[in-house]
Amino acid sequence: MDGPAPAAAPDRYPLRNSTEREGTRLSMLEGLGDPVTVRWFDRIGVAAGWHCAELGAGAGSLVRWLSERVGDGGSVTAVDRDAGRLRALAGRCPNVTVVEGDLCGMDLPPGRFDLVHTRSVLMHLPCADAVVAKAVAALAPGGVVFFEETDGAPAQAVEDPPPGYGLMVRFATIWRWARGLVPLLESLGMEVVEEDVRADPLVGGTPQAEFWKFTLGSVAQLGRGADASAGGADLDREVAAMTALLDDPDFSAPFTARHRVRARRPA
Repeated sequence: MDGPAPAAAPDRYPLRNSTEREGTRLSMLEGLGDPVTVRWFDRIGVAAGWHCAELGAGAGSLVRWLSERVGDGGSVTAVDRDAGRLRALAGRCPNVTVVEGDLCGMDLPPGRFDLVHTRSVLMHLPCADAVVAKAVAALAPGGVVFFEETDGAPAQAVEDPPPGYGLMVRFATIWRWARGLVPLLESLGMEVVEEDVRADPLVGGTPQAEFWKFTLGSVAQLGRGADASAGGADLDREVAAMTALLDDPDFSAPFTARHRVRARRPA
C-alpha cells in the first residue's frame, strides 16, 4: 500500500502521544469530537472501498472508524509525528498503514486518496498552507478534503477577562489560521467548498471544561519542568484561577470557533 514518505518528527511541540498522560488527554478529546466528525463523514459519503488519509491521527479512534467503514477493499493511512498509539492498531487492521513523521517535511502520494482529513492539527503548524496544498494534490479526481480546525477569534475579542481567563486568551490568540481556509482551497482550484462555523464557548462544569483542566495540568507540568525560575509560580497561580472557573457551572465565556471545511477536487 502506497503511503507518504516518512520524515523525522520535530521537537517543537512537547506533548507526546505515547506518554500515559497525553494518552488520557487524547481520549478525552476524542470523546468530545468524534460524534460530530463521524456525522460529517456520513454526510460526505465515506463508503466501502474508499482510500483515506488521517493526518494527525492521535490515538486512532477515527482511524478505527474509517478502517471499519472502508472495509477490505479500502485503506486508511494514519500519519502522526508520534505514532506510538497507532502501531498496535495497524497490526490489528490490515487495511491501515501507519506513518510516523512531520507533516511539514512529508510528501503525500499524488492522486491517491478519496478523503484527506485533519482535526485540530493544522492550526498548530507553521506550514499549514503547504500541508493543505499537499492534501489537495494527494486527492484522486473527485476526492474530498475535510478540515476541522479552530479559530480563537471569540476569546481574542474579550476585553476584560476574569482572573485566570487571560491564560485561555493567550492560547486562543495564536489560533488564527482557520479563518483563511476557504479562500486557500478556492485558490487551489477546489470546488464545492463548504464551510460550517460554530461558536464554542467555554462553560464550567462540562466535559469540555474537564478536558481543559487536564490540558492546563499538562501545560503547568511542562512549564515547571522547563525552568522553575522563569515564571513557574505565576503560571501555577494562573492555572489555579482558571481551574476554579472551569469547576464553576455558572462560568461561561467566549472561547473559540470551530471551522469545518470540506471541498472536492474536480473530477
